[in-house]
Amino acid sequence: MEKVLNVLKDFGIKELRPPQKKALDRGLLNNKNFLISIPTASGKTLIGEMALINHLLDENKKPTGKKGIFIVPLKALASEKYEEFKNKYEKYGLRVALSIGDYSEEEDLSNYDLIITTAEKLDSLWRHKIPWINDVSVVVVDEIHLINDESRGGTLEILLTKLKELDIQIIGLSATIGNPEELAEWLNAELIVDDWRPVELKKGIYRGGVIEYLNGNCKRIKVESNDIYSLVVDCIKDGGCCLIFCNTKKGAVNEAKKLNLKKFLTDEEKMKLKDIAEEILSILEPPTEMCKTLAECILNGVAFHHAGLTYQHRKIVEKSFRERLIKVICATPTLSAGLNLPCRRVIVKDLTRYTNRGLRYIPIMEVQQCIGRAGRPGLDPYGEGIIIAKGDRDYLRAYQILTQKPEPIYSKLSNQHVLRTQLLGLISTGYIKDEYDLESFIKNTFYAYQYGNLREVAKNIYEVINFLEENEFIVDFVPTELGKRISELYIDPLSAKYIIDGLKEMEREEDLYYLYLVSKTLEMMPNLRVYRSEELDLISEMEYFGIKNFDIEDLEAFKTAKMLYDWINETPEEKILKKYKVEPGILRYKVENAVWIMHALKEIAKILNKNTDVPEKLEIRLEYGAKEDIIELLNIKYIGRVRARKLYNAGIKSIDDIINNPSKVAQIIGEKITKKILDELGVKYGQQKLL
Repeated sequence: MEKVLNVLKDFGIKELRPPQKKALDRGLLNNKNFLISIPTASGKTLIGEMALINHLLDENKKPTGKKGIFIVPLKALASEKYEEFKNKYEKYGLRVALSIGDYSEEEDLSNYDLIITTAEKLDSLWRHKIPWINDVSVVVVDEIHLINDESRGGTLEILLTKLKELDIQIIGLSATIGNPEELAEWLNAELIVDDWRPVELKKGIYRGGVIEYLNGNCKRIKVESNDIYSLVVDCIKDGGCCLIFCNTKKGAVNEAKKLNLKKFLTDEEKMKLKDIAEEILSILEPPTEMCKTLAECILNGVAFHHAGLTYQHRKIVEKSFRERLIKVICATPTLSAGLNLPCRRVIVKDLTRYTNRGLRYIPIMEVQQCIGRAGRPGLDPYGEGIIIAKGDRDYLRAYQILTQKPEPIYSKLSNQHVLRTQLLGLISTGYIKDEYDLESFIKNTFYAYQYGNLREVAKNIYEVINFLEENEFIVDFVPTELGKRISELYIDPLSAKYIIDGLKEMEREEDLYYLYLVSKTLEMMPNLRVYRSEELDLISEMEYFGIKNFDIEDLEAFKTAKMLYDWINETPEEKILKKYKVEPGILRYKVENAVWIMHALKEIAKILNKNTDVPEKLEIRLEYGAKEDIIELLNIKYIGRVRARKLYNAGIKSIDDIINNPSKVAQIIGEKITKKILDELGVKYGQQKLL
């Protein structure tokens, strides 16, 4: 224990918080598994870190040679944790790695001590037979309650089932959940449940100009132009800042546009916000409508934050909010898990949202996680979680959310997509060699623990095994060459079937057809919505390629393919966004997935002895959003597709052309950016020789 406390002292931590003390007293450093279910901001991560320190450093604070893995749910969170852990632990000689890249690539992480990754990435690495997994002695799983997530929970469950079989200490960090005892028992873990918080959280319901707190107190709010504005002004006048949760991306943008806080900003803040707004406009060239809207909101001291923004935009917004320049962020609850942004007051505007089953209440756990962001240790005397009640039903639901336990979490292993991908992975890596292995593995899952009756999941499992055999991905629990490669590429075997069928049926080897095959895969879902007025035009184009299915899914895939086709042919981004009614972040996400699936298509084509020239070029063109001729220029940092095209059209076609004609380059794209590019190439501006 002494070495752990000494390392914590180096970080300036002199005293542990009550839940952290509880974990130590219950044997955290004795290699026991733990499930920590405590509120946001009460010190969960540090409990995980204490376990990591215990395994990775010896009494002299030197590396022990053991490995630790820290699993987070989002790539953005992984990058954040990587920076934090690098700063904290590299001084002790620990090598910290970030592994969030392509699922299909192998990575040699054998020389690293602490690996930050996502469940999907670790699962995909495992398929490449990683010998270093035997050196891992501790795994910390952040947001472990996401085992309940419809689409991703099954992957996390399979991963945990495999980890449980190894001699590894598992530390699960969870939000407050309805049935922590069940999850802890399955993990064979000591359970820590605590409601301690570093800052008092006042919970209340707002209606008719009054906040009614659960403790019986009331606060009358001076009603301004609307309820949200009134609640925001009341908070920022007192030196606080707010997070507002809306049920849609559009709702978040609209709320942000309504808030103008200029009269509450100092002149210095206004100057700094002007710089931030300019930075927002400089990210995409030229800036899109969404960039302009965000920049305008920022000048007013407000921002919105949702999946439609690019990663760079979101980072700028988060940083400016932490620096207290942006006073209010309007966001969607789905992003609350990925937002490490404490504030004084959280305002929940909506209690329902549209799902594929119609209008439904947002789960209690999700709203409680949003509210848990309130109260910044050291900055706020208290935090406030306020739900706006628009009527009596809302009032009752709000009271329920603020007083009840969240919903229990359940295994999502019966999801067919998860079963297809996971069973092929388990068979391909030799984890499951026969029916006996299969049965004993499934018996160890959270699904088996919760439901006991395996008949239902067994039916699904044997359907999947039959599917894998019919498509020649496995034969008698042995993977074929094709099956093994599909497992390594980390795509759904059903997506692989779509690609294989499409390659066999191909009549015209053209870019758009390949993009259509990519867009048909499950990894690209949901595809773009097709309106009735577009159907006939899409069908006639599809007929030209010999496509014979015109179901709505096929039409949507073809429309998505057309968007990707415009992207690789340098249609201006703003035009693509308008034409296809998408946001910059969503376009980026689609393109990123398309690059991954095009790579998979190329690899599958190799095994089928099909031509791979076109897919190979398309993979690169998708990554850069460009025609073939400017790819060399695009490999240079600070040159995007717009600058590359301007340079190419002016006769600057290569790295040598840039080095030999710096003043011409400066005329075309500006002196400031030219200096940055030349620096990157190891050349001083105005001095044409390599340093």
